[in-house]
Amino acid sequence: MKKYKINRIQIIRIILVILIILNCITIFKFSSEQSEKSNKTSGVVVEKIVESNPKTRNLTQKEKQEKKEKMVTPVRKTAHFSVYTILGILLYLLTKTFNGKERNRIIISLGLAFLYACSDEIHQSFVPGRSCEFRDICIDSCGALFGILIVCGMITILTKLKNRKKCD
Repeated sequence: MKKYKINRIQIIRIILVILIILNCITIFKFSSEQSEKSNKTSGVVVEKIVESNPKTRNLTQKEKQEKKEKMVTPVRKTAHFSVYTILGILLYLLTKTFNGKERNRIIISLGLAFLYACSDEIHQSFVPGRSCEFRDICIDSCGALFGILIVCGMITILTKLKNRKKCD
């Protein structure tokens, strides 16, 4: 009987795949919310921002409501950007565990995030009160690209620091 030995890279891959799946489930869950529940979720975040900000905390109720209405869309789009930033980071880290050109890793990571964003928006079009918006696909893809660039930047900085220590 053959014994299978799992090496460090395989463990990292398994962990990253699990984290990617959990991130995609989170995205799917938010996209599955009907418009009323989704608006309520965003409303809670906006409420906390308005009530905790010293500039808006002491406004009249009418002024607060106006501020809240202006903030809903930016909060929602920031949420899109953020969850896809995480997805971009995770996908790129997964591609780093395989051999290949850096450019290809970036393209594959971004491509997979883009495809998931497209499928997510299509899924969302079947949810009552929700719609499929190309703008959200673009925001999601920009979030993923931002995540990829964060990791690329961190790796570059760490490599330069490591090389500098070798020279000292």
